Amino acid sequence: MKTTLTIIGLLLLGLHAIVAQNYTKAIDKARVLIEAHREQTNIPGCQVAVMVKGQLVWSEGFGVSDLENKVKVTADTKFRVASVSKPMTAMALGKLIESDQLDMDKDMRTYLPHFPDKEYIITARHLAASTSGIRHYNANDPEFNTKHYNTVMASLENFQNDDLLFEPGSQYLYSSYGWVLLSAVMEKASDTSFFTLMENTWSELGMGNTTFDYPDKSVDNTSKFYLYDKKRKLAPAENRSFMYAGGGYLSTANDLVQMGDMLISDKYVNQETRELLTSTYQLNNGTKTYYGLGWETGVNRLGSKVVFHSGSLPTSVAHLIMYPEEELVFAYLANTGDHVFFNAREAQSIAELFLEENEFTKTQTENLLGSWQIETSSLRNKDTKGMLQLTLDSNAIISGSLTFKRSKKKITCPITVSTIKGDKVHLIAVSPMFIDLYVTLKDNAFTGYWLHDFNTKGIPEKDPYWKPRKIDGIKIDH
Repeated sequence: MKTTLTIIGLLLLGLHAIVAQNYTKAIDKARVLIEAHREQTNIPGCQVAVMVKGQLVWSEGFGVSDLENKVKVTADTKFRVASVSKPMTAMALGKLIESDQLDMDKDMRTYLPHFPDKEYIITARHLAASTSGIRHYNANDPEFNTKHYNTVMASLENFQNDDLLFEPGSQYLYSSYGWVLLSAVMEKASDTSFFTLMENTWSELGMGNTTFDYPDKSVDNTSKFYLYDKKRKLAPAENRSFMYAGGGYLSTANDLVQMGDMLISDKYVNQETRELLTSTYQLNNGTKTYYGLGWETGVNRLGSKVVFHSGSLPTSVAHLIMYPEEELVFAYLANTGDHVFFNAREAQSIAELFLEENEFTKTQTENLLGSWQIETSSLRNKDTKGMLQLTLDSNAIISGSLTFKRSKKKITCPITVSTIKGDKVHLIAVSPMFIDLYVTLKDNAFTGYWLHDFNTKGIPEKDPYWKPRKIDGIKIDH
């Protein structure tokens, strides 16, 4: 029996190695982008993980979790996940829906009769879909809360007496406070403390490094958190008890991809519930919000369905992205969000490296290497010239730099080649906002366009400022 188990174990390890090996180039290119971005934005530490078809193919920490003591980030370092807390809460919500403990379309005051009556009925569905009319943060809320709430019911005081901003279901307005109210509804519907409800959920999902961001308890392996004032400095102490369900958990990238995989593989909730959570809500007039119940949803640039959520605080950046059809999950966490530009578009550009893994031929590589003179225009439609220089590194990754003038200043951006398909090339530059270049090669020249936008759902940008800009290049040195 022992021999059989050993053989099975070796086979599983072999399978993991094969899967991981297939993504070596994607990992190398992702490292280039992450390290370049971390250097440009002075992020002390971050953590990434990628899971494909239930296999963890990449897990890595970058930098430090503690600047003063130079403690390196590991796979077990816990970060604030900010608003990625919402899809985590949605996992517990899905279970309550499946067990018929919570009716999503009942007046939520059925569960919370003492909550102040409003002009309109609010349901749990409205709260989870951010269509309730409950406000989000405003200027009256402290940047770093210090008041402690022992219960989620007590934390409702921050907004419970405020007027609704609109009739529930008529508009979409992202609301973290709506999720705080939903957590109180979940607690009453399940007759279980919200703390116990979430801890049981994480245990069932195998998320051993996930917990509440307790202000009054020491949590092992928690990163320190940083702000920026000419240099990185420790952030003041913060009490997240006012916002647990909407932005108050600690976790790791490994735990997040584990959760994502459990969702898209229907191992935790059934397919019907998964689709309920991850399908766009439609307003009363039929308009799609591209937000489900705790998840954003859409179609990415590759034409794949993408389900995701991001989070941002002065002390953290968090992204969790799922591609259900390809069974790929990506997570990114950082220990600062102050003066950091890394939104869902940047995160998807990295995650998509694992969807487009391909080997470059010798001819394709040789056609790209060298120096290119480029002509393009800025976001303000000012014509500019520059240089693109590409070399081959020891890992066979084509990388280099893109130099051009922006806002009257000459800047140089690290750049790497994402994919080559025939004569079509996708490159990604870090500025620190990512610049995606899509060009077509012909002889010793290329033509194409570059994007510098926020498009994460397949919805065309309405503002012409973010429209694609033409770019041309001529090779001047082989």
